[in-house]
Amino acid sequence: MLHKYPNVVPIPDSKNKERILENLDADQVTFTDEEFAALETALEGCKVYGHRGHVEEEGKGFLNKKPLR
Repeated sequence: MLHKYPNVVPIPDSKNKERILENLDADQVTFTDEEFAALETALEGCKVYGHRGHVEEEGKGFLNKKPLR
């Protein structure tokens, strides 16, 4: 995600100190453009099941909702 969206801040979820420290090392991983393209191609071939929290239809997405008052 950091390669694709440099402004993204991942929030690892763990109660285990070792896993948190391990997750923090993710910013040390780098991909060449070719490696990243191959990864993206492979991921695009995977079928995703279940709700992802955002409806992709126009007018029903997060950005189109009216603010709460």
